[in-house]
Amino acid sequence: MNSDIETSEFTGQETLEWVSFPMRERPKATVALVVIMLVSSFAASVMMENVWWGVIGLALLFLSMWNYFLPVQFVMDSKGVRKRSPFGTEVRKWEEVRSIVPDANGVLLSPFKEPTRLAKFRGLSVQYSGNREEVLEFIRARIRS
Repeated sequence: MNSDIETSEFTGQETLEWVSFPMRERPKATVALVVIMLVSSFAASVMMENVWWGVIGLALLFLSMWNYFLPVQFVMDSKGVRKRSPFGTEVRKWEEVRSIVPDANGVLLSPFKEPTRLAKFRGLSVQYSGNREEVLEFIRARIRS
């Protein structure tokens, strides 16, 4: 488990910190995914008779799967959640979270009280890293239902 619940000696607040890095956590799935991406890119190059179509395809596939291939750091404290990735930092305060939608790989912190398709775009996706129960317990203790 890569997460730690700590109490800050300065503020006395509990924090939960971890890094989600699915590529390292699931090596067999990573090999399969890379093979599929390479085969698809090669097929695009052959079918279009130009190697650049394969390169562009591979780049687009990588960018669409960035949260699988690159590490993401999560920090939860009494104020909210911070998600730091190579593309920037997202912050959500607990007051902004109206509902949660847990699944096998993570939990979606939604600004909507009822389920809606907009939640994926307006909410914050938090991935587990072998710490599902810790994360859900920490979140449920801090949001208003």
